[in-house]
Amino acid sequence: MVFINEWLPNPVGVDAAGEFIELYNSGSGAVGLDGWVLATGKNKKFSLMGRSIPAYGYLVLKKSATKLALRNADGELSLYGPGGALVDSGDFLGSALTGKSFSRVDYGVGPAQHFAFVDPTPGAPNKATPIVIADHTYPVGVPLGHQLESFGFFGIMMGTAVLFVGLVVYVIKTNKDLSELFFRRDEEVW
Repeated sequence: MVFINEWLPNPVGVDAAGEFIELYNSGSGAVGLDGWVLATGKNKKFSLMGRSIPAYGYLVLKKSATKLALRNADGELSLYGPGGALVDSGDFLGSALTGKSFSRVDYGVGPAQHFAFVDPTPGAPNKATPIVIADHTYPVGVPLGHQLESFGFFGIMMGTAVLFVGLVVYVIKTNKDLSELFFRRDEEVW
């Protein structure tokens, strides 16, 4: 099986000179990559046509070859096999650590991905780390952020407005000069 093994989105220095993507073949035979595609977004793709990975080997692709810009924040990378089937993917939330690659720490399959920011190892096994700082599983089709319904938003706005008006009235009433200015009545003589 072919995996995304690591990618370096935020190298020290110029991105164009240091960014790379590395694939790993965990199988006992070479894998031809005709029909395979790497993607960093909906319209940003790179064909792996004409490339192959030897058994238990690595393929390192520099930015100069792929022309793919790896995001330094909220990065994502996907690998599609022949026919467009998603083979592997990885993503991180937040900012990428400078000079650290987003590296796979195990080769399990399933809904969880197991990556960590560690020292880059292009063309070699990833460095082991006892702490996985990017292990997450998200349910499909469920928004990550809590969204307020229209009634909840309206209630919060009304509560804030009432609190603000009450605060203004309190300040006026407790300040003698302001109180006389706003609440003074002209006395009429009958």
